[in-house]
Amino acid sequence: MKKTIQLFCILTIIFFSSCHALVEDEFPNFSSQPVLNGLLEADSTFRVQVSISANLSDSSPKYVDNARVIIESIQNAPDTLSYSEKGWYVSPCKVLTGETYTCKVSIPGYNLMTAHTTVPVPTDFDSIVFTDVASRGEEGEKISAIEFRIQNNPAEKQFWEVQLITSGWREMYDFDLHDYVTVFKTEEKYIYMLAGRDSVLLNEPNPLTVFSNKKINNNSYTAKFYLNERYNNFSRDETPYIQLKTVDASYYNYIKQYYLYEMAGGVDIGKGSQKYPLYSNVTNGQGVFMGISVTRKRVILPEEE
Repeated sequence: MKKTIQLFCILTIIFFSSCHALVEDEFPNFSSQPVLNGLLEADSTFRVQVSISANLSDSSPKYVDNARVIIESIQNAPDTLSYSEKGWYVSPCKVLTGETYTCKVSIPGYNLMTAHTTVPVPTDFDSIVFTDVASRGEEGEKISAIEFRIQNNPAEKQFWEVQLITSGWREMYDFDLHDYVTVFKTEEKYIYMLAGRDSVLLNEPNPLTVFSNKKINNNSYTAKFYLNERYNNFSRDETPYIQLKTVDASYYNYIKQYYLYEMAGGVDIGKGSQKYPLYSNVTNGQGVFMGISVTRKRVILPEEE
C-alpha cells in the first residue's frame, strides 16, 4: 500500500511537470507591442487609451503614461492630448461629424503609431412600431418586436448598430453605505435580429444587430428586432429608447471579427480550436481607432398610449 501511494505521488509530480512544460512550450512570451484604442463619438470630447500588450503571465496590460498623443484633422489645428489615468489621454475639444481624424502616438523606444477614422453623420429614423406579442418562445414566453425605418444613402457606404436602452431611477444596494440608494441609470437591454428572408441581413455575418447598407438599394430600410420577456422587463420608472449608432467601417469590421474571436474560444466535442485575430486599423501597433454618431428616440409602450 505504501509503495502504491509513493508511485501515485511520483506519477502526479511527473504529470504536472509535463503540463507545466507543455504550457510553456505552447504559449511562449511574445514581444510587447504598443496598443492604441479610441472611440470618437460625435459631440463628445477626445479620449484615447495607450498601453503595451500583455503576455499570458501578465495580470493586466501595462498602461503608458509618457506618450505624446496628437489628434489632427483638416479643419482643426493639431491637438495634443493630456494624460489622465490608466493610460487615458483626453482633450476638451469636441468631436465633429463628417470630420476625418488622424491620431499619432509617440512612445519612447517604439515606432510612431498612427490611425485614421472618419466620424459619420448621424442617421435619422422614424415610423417606430412596437408589437407586444410578436411570437412565443420555446417555453411559451412572450416575444415582442420593434420595427423602425432607417434613412439610407445608396451612394455612400453606411454601417449601423441597433441597441435598445432604458433610462430611469433605480433602487440599488450600495456596498459602501450598506444600504439601498436611488440612482439614475442607463443600461442596454438584450435584443436580437433574425435574417429570415431579409436580403440585407442574409448578407451579414453575426452579430446581425450590426449591419451595412451593402444590399440596401432604396432610400430607406425597415429594421426589426425582437426582445424576450424573460430578459427584458420594463418598470414604470424606466423609459425605453432605440439607440441607432452610425459607425465607421473600422467599428463594423471590429465587431464582426470580435464575434468570431469570442466564438472560437469554445471547443465542441469532435472539433478543434480555431484562431481568429482581432481586427486592428493601427499602423505600427495594435488596437482600433473608430468613429460613431448616435441617434436616440423613445419607444412608446402600449400602456403609455
